[in-house]
Amino acid sequence: MSLASNFVDATLCCALKVIRALHEELNLFEEKGIGFGGDRSLNIDLIAEKIFIKKLSEFGNILSEEAGFIDNGKDKKIVIDPIDGSYNVSNNIPYFGCSVYFEDTASVVVNLSNGDYFVKDDKGKRFDNLFRKPFHANFRHDVILFEKAYQNPDMVAKLAKHSLKFRAPGALSLSLSYGEASKAVIYKGEIREFDIAAAKFYNSDCHWHFEEDLIVMSPKKEYLEEVLSIIKE
Repeated sequence: MSLASNFVDATLCCALKVIRALHEELNLFEEKGIGFGGDRSLNIDLIAEKIFIKKLSEFGNILSEEAGFIDNGKDKKIVIDPIDGSYNVSNNIPYFGCSVYFEDTASVVVNLSNGDYFVKDDKGKRFDNLFRKPFHANFRHDVILFEKAYQNPDMVAKLAKHSLKFRAPGALSLSLSYGEASKAVIYKGEIREFDIAAAKFYNSDCHWHFEEDLIVMSPKKEYLEEVLSIIKE
């Protein structure tokens, strides 16, 4: 097996261990201070991070949202968000995951609530599920995933003015991964490598627009241009 394949298998193994921890560990939502990325850390964040660091350190140096940079004396970097959507998991909202990027080699994003996962490696990109045959459909591409919508009421008003439907699920790496089936993904706020690295690598064939505090991604160029023209009115 290739290095990329070994990495993907190791990462999916970690995801399964995190899912088991969600069902077996106690005091999952006890607050543990502020992590390296600036957000509050819950016990489940630290449990998940420990699982990933133990398994993936052999592949590269690690940059993780909770612990920061870990130098393993390797040539490549691994970027980890152990739990993407901590507020969702702590409020029993089934939209949270993990996001792992192996520099220029592979990426894995897993929806820990339902088993969906997104992988890109030397075999290309693929969507599958850890537990069952994944749901596939002829997607309509008529809903926008708008992360941090609650912080951007002006943009919400502009989308409503043009009768564009949107949802604000609350886990950026998942939304950027699922976004290939949507009209577009909008995110306005602080942009952190932990949140976007894996999904950006996975959906590199989509169309992206970046500003200092804005990301818009769409599977089609015309959708991207339409959404940008509306939110910048």
